[in-house]
Amino acid sequence: MIEDPLVSIVIPVYQSERTVGEAISSALMQTYPNLEIVVCLDGATDRSGAIVDAYGDLVRVVRQDNQGLSAARNSAVAAARGELIALLDADDVLLPPHVERAVARWTARSTDKAYVTCNAYTMGGTGIVPRRTVLPRTPPPRQGHRLALLQRNIVSVLSVYPRAMHEEIGGFDSAMRVLEDYDFWIRAAFAGWETLYQSEPTALYRRTGTSLSAQNARMAEYEQLLRARVRERYADQLSAEERSYVERVAEMDTCDVYLARADEALREGHRRAAAAAYAAASAVVPADRSLALKAAALKHLPPTGRLYAWRERVRARETARA
Repeated sequence: MIEDPLVSIVIPVYQSERTVGEAISSALMQTYPNLEIVVCLDGATDRSGAIVDAYGDLVRVVRQDNQGLSAARNSAVAAARGELIALLDADDVLLPPHVERAVARWTARSTDKAYVTCNAYTMGGTGIVPRRTVLPRTPPPRQGHRLALLQRNIVSVLSVYPRAMHEEIGGFDSAMRVLEDYDFWIRAAFAGWETLYQSEPTALYRRTGTSLSAQNARMAEYEQLLRARVRERYADQLSAEERSYVERVAEMDTCDVYLARADEALREGHRRAAAAAYAAASAVVPADRSLALKAAALKHLPPTGRLYAWRERVRARETARA
């Protein structure tokens, strides 16, 4: 095994003139010694191309007509030379030890079929939110990981994976306009690839200012598509517990839809409606025990229920500001 395998940081770029320079600069500041940066300009018509070109030979650039995020990532990977692929979107930022720590985690793996997913702080219009991270600080248990992944995306887009995994499962699906990374991780899981967690945040994940309701609706549409794909593609591979789960949630809304309903109910003072929404969210993501606790507190314990309502109103305001 190569001591310091070449890592290709791939960056898909479309209309990202405000953030792409920061993303590329963060890739250039990595402490890991053996890497390259590959940018795919996906039909950008703003100043993104000029900013990318200003880095000269420090980056390799692929240009194509606009084909979407999945196709742009695939094109960048096709042009890359690394044994390992590090994903970086044009609006996110890597902290200097990101690649080095991911490679160290990957090198210590116990199986050849493994990749590393990295935690990140979230940042919004008001800056970094240190107490909010993309992944939990405690990684999920290995046992039952695939079932947990079916319930909710527990893999960060800021991941580092072998090129062999990309080639085996066929890259990112261009038909997935959103949740393309979630689809990718699910296919990897059913192909037998193990997820390794780098739980200490080593990146900054930017939350966009897109309308939350519109975003939830679009995400829900594609999450329902993912559920249908799992039932069709992996019918013979599902365990009894996984099959029971996917059949049970087939006609349900997504967790985020139920959480949005709970937030709205709390803002309007409807505790029981909020409790019902939390209970439904808990049915979709039973691995998240806090959802069931919130439902029970709002339904059965009025004082605690009011405390939960107050906390959720505060969280909703913080989310809106971010």
